[in-house]
Amino acid sequence: MHLENNKPMKIFLPILSIVLLQLVSCTEPRVRQANPAPKAQVTVTKITHGYLPDYIEMTGKTIYLNKTTITAPINGYVTQVNIKQGDKVNKNSLLFEMQTPEAYVMGNKAGAIENYGIIKIAAPVNGRVVNLNIVSSGVFSNKGNALCTLLASNDLMLQVNVPFEYSKFTGSGNRCMVVLPDGKQVEGVFTKILPQVDEKSQTVKVLAKLNAGIFFPENIITKVLVDRSKKHNAQIIPKSCLQTDALMTKFWVMKLINDSTAVQVPVTVGNQTHSQAEILSPAFDSTDLIVNQGAYGLSDTVLVRVVKQ
Repeated sequence: MHLENNKPMKIFLPILSIVLLQLVSCTEPRVRQANPAPKAQVTVTKITHGYLPDYIEMTGKTIYLNKTTITAPINGYVTQVNIKQGDKVNKNSLLFEMQTPEAYVMGNKAGAIENYGIIKIAAPVNGRVVNLNIVSSGVFSNKGNALCTLLASNDLMLQVNVPFEYSKFTGSGNRCMVVLPDGKQVEGVFTKILPQVDEKSQTVKVLAKLNAGIFFPENIITKVLVDRSKKHNAQIIPKSCLQTDALMTKFWVMKLINDSTAVQVPVTVGNQTHSQAEILSPAFDSTDLIVNQGAYGLSDTVLVRVVKQ
């Protein structure tokens, strides 16, 4: 009797197990559906319009076409030195005073006429003292001896080595951007092409005037940028928006088609700088949102979440 009473229990347990398995299997998809797909966090920007230059990069060197040497006008003693090495001087400012030997000797005696035989030597140009041969008074100098050398401020030029095939971009009046070793940029204007080509490098020397009201030492090596493109209105994006393949033969951007989906859009790239790129095609709308951070490695169509920069 005891064994017979356990038969209903033996039949019920398998049925209960099957029911529980079905319940679990039915609830699992619901649990998975409750977890949303992950979204890539990105920032976005819009297309702007403008112009990007196409620079040719060359080298230049600062030179002074004329150095003004101040010489002693007489045989005599230098009685006064008003300048020091490196001083900036203006035209007509007093540099030296000299005195004839006779007047210099008489000046030490009682009853001598004050300032007798004094010769004043002034600066003929605005410039800077680069060589000072007489540094103190009381020194005798023969007529014609160099007292100092001035670099005339208005004689500063930039000598640019231009590959012959690019000489058409460096005609008189054409402008260039000069980048100094410290990164500072100044504008230059080409003035003259020297009629000589270097046989080995096939470059011509072109002179440019620097539009800067500051003193530049001679022989500074600079970078010279010349724009060879025609100005035009183009689509501009930050370079961080631009994606490319390993060979850099194909380019694309990630464009939002709604508030949470981005797709790849192949683009044709024009001029580029270190921070911006020109998009030649396709034409984007001014309201289109382009991913500029977080696009690297994203697939063709991907869910994204836009965050503020």
